[in-house]
Amino acid sequence: MNKFIKSDYIAKGMLVDFLKKPNPKLFNQIVGIQFKNIRLKKKLTAEAVVQDNKRYFNTIYDLYKFEKGIKTDVSKFIALSCYYGYNIDELKKQIKLEDKNV
Repeated sequence: MNKFIKSDYIAKGMLVDFLKKPNPKLFNQIVGIQFKNIRLKKKLTAEAVVQDNKRYFNTIYDLYKFEKGIKTDVSKFIALSCYYGYNIDELKKQIKLEDKNV
């Protein structure tokens, strides 16, 4: 099983738990793993992402912490969504934030 498939299974399981009982910590983990999936799908290394986003990530460990949901913030979220060309509305639909008026 490759990293992308494993990460995708983890994300789906986390999403099911989040929809049953919303939790801010779990939400951060879901956001992080979604961006990890994007990185793996685009076949980008963590080093390349950090190199291109030095303003937001000092080391690859900063990126890993974001992807684990340990250290998330809006600046990193926006920077990565722009870097990957990711539409934030996709995440909102997937987590069903519109239904909950969050």
